[in-house]
Amino acid sequence: MTTTQTPQKMLPPINVLQWVQEHREELKPPVSNKYLYDGKDFFVMVIAGPNARNDFHLTDSEEYFFQLKGDIIVRIIEDGRIKDVPVREGGTVFIPGGVPHSPTRPPDTIGIVVERVRPAGESEHLQFYCDNCCELVHDVEFDCKDIVEHFAQAMKDFWADENLSTCKNCGTRVPVGTPIKKIIYEPEVQIIRE
Repeated sequence: MTTTQTPQKMLPPINVLQWVQEHREELKPPVSNKYLYDGKDFFVMVIAGPNARNDFHLTDSEEYFFQLKGDIIVRIIEDGRIKDVPVREGGTVFIPGGVPHSPTRPPDTIGIVVERVRPAGESEHLQFYCDNCCELVHDVEFDCKDIVEHFAQAMKDFWADENLSTCKNCGTRVPVGTPIKKIIYEPEVQIIRE
């Protein structure tokens, strides 16, 4: 098999835990993410906890999560309800396209997320749901050029606008996301925020 493309140089292996130590100051809420690899076909992000998210990401693309250190909860919208899916240290979860999801990360957690590079013009969404009645409060649709920058700004814009962040169904305001303190598993999954 022959190819007309010029071969690219392979990047050296990365020790993820050492990389996190070197870039820790850049992993800040609300999302706490940074590109580890940003390739032609897919990108890999390191995402550290705590994060301060209460949005749900929706895209046509699949996403793969590997939880390197600590446990997280991935909140999803399923059958019109918010469902909490625990992902324990060393575990993985695959998010199919079209599933609204919100990774919830306590302090001192480290995860790897692999996503497909979106072609120009493919839109994705940040959605905010009411914690009181589970109604969709706001849907921000955009062509995401840089997931690290776009997500944080879209969240800040939403939280700053009282009209956008208030549920039309029950009048509950979606608050600014706050960092997660811990996850309690018994008797049911609970997310404790600051």
